[in-house]
This record gives sequence, structure tokens and C-alpha cells, in this order.
Amino acid sequence: MIRAYTFSAAGGHAVNEDMFLVCEVPGGYVVGLADGQGGRAGGARAARLACQVALEELMRGPEPDWAGALARADNAVAADSTAGFTTLVALRATAGHVTGSSCGDSAAVVVCGDAAPQVLTSWQFKNPPVGSGEATFVPFALELVAPWKLLIVSDGVWKYATWERVWDSTARLSGEELLEELRAAARLHATGEFQDDFTVVLLEGE
Repeated sequence: MIRAYTFSAAGGHAVNEDMFLVCEVPGGYVVGLADGQGGRAGGARAARLACQVALEELMRGPEPDWAGALARADNAVAADSTAGFTTLVALRATAGHVTGSSCGDSAAVVVCGDAAPQVLTSWQFKNPPVGSGEATFVPFALELVAPWKLLIVSDGVWKYATWERVWDSTARLSGEELLEELRAAARLHATGEFQDDFTVVLLEGE
């Protein structure tokens, strides 16, 4: 059994430029998470379009064309005159395996049992970004040994909660308790607000 938990909120401005989609498929889930690039117009549009196109492609069958699907997402964003740039992490998780690909500084972290956390997206490139038409997606794959936790996050999580806190919390906690601890770690103490858009998708396999 795989359980899914999600949370997303704006930070530092009114519009949340993060986007995520979680779709149940036979045997597991397909997930997309994108963080629209700040500092220029169209980040939210880019993130939404990247997730939508990528997941439409990846849900076509059990063995999707990862390179083709993500290239089409990159090109779709580039072709939209109202869209800016974005990151993109897309993956498919089943009870015993995760496979995916990423571009940018959003991240995917997995913990299997008592093993140390692994950052699946360690080797990704931040530039060229999704929406440039030249984005480079770095694939990843891992066998999952139950019980496992798979955390997909935007940079507003790991930058402000810190990687050390993300790893520690993921190792100790599950479900909504894990999401709540990450939210608390990333909020400003004085105001309780997030400093950047904050998005978490958590999958847990038993």
C-alpha cells in the first residue's frame, strides 16, 4: 500500500508559483512538482504547464518515454508566450521501485527502513531551466525496500527547513506529522509565514 500526503503554500508573495500533481496509476503514483522561477513574469504559468504536460505523457503507459515526455514539457513551456521558467521533478513510484527525472533545484529524497536518506536528484542541472527549450533532465531510479518514504519538495522546503532537518524529520516521522515538522522548521519565527513558496509531496510505502 502507498499513501500520499501533500501541502503547498505561497511564501513571500501573494501568488504561489509552485505546482504539483499527484495521480494514482495501477500499482502506484505518478508525481510532478515544479517551482516557477522568481524574478520574472510567468513562473506560475510555467510550473503549471510543465506539470500538466509531463504527467499527461507519463500516464500513457507503464513504461513511459521519460526523455520524450519531459522534452515535450520543456518545449510546451517555451512555446507559451505567457510562461516563464521553472524547475521540474517527475517520477513514477510503485511498491518496489521509483524512477524519474529532474531539472532545477527542486528535490526528491527517499528513506528505506533504517537506511540513511538518499537524495535522488543530487546530479540534476539547474540551467538551462525548463521553458528554455534546452532543459537537461537527469534520470534517477532506485529499488524501494519497505517501509519507505519518498519526499518531493520545492527549494522553499530544503533551503529554509535545512537539509539536516529534512533528513532528520523524514527518518523519524511519517504522514502529517512529518509535513507539520517541516512547515514549522521553514516558517519565520516572528510572523509564522513562509519565506518562499513551500511545497511537499510525501509518498509512503509499506
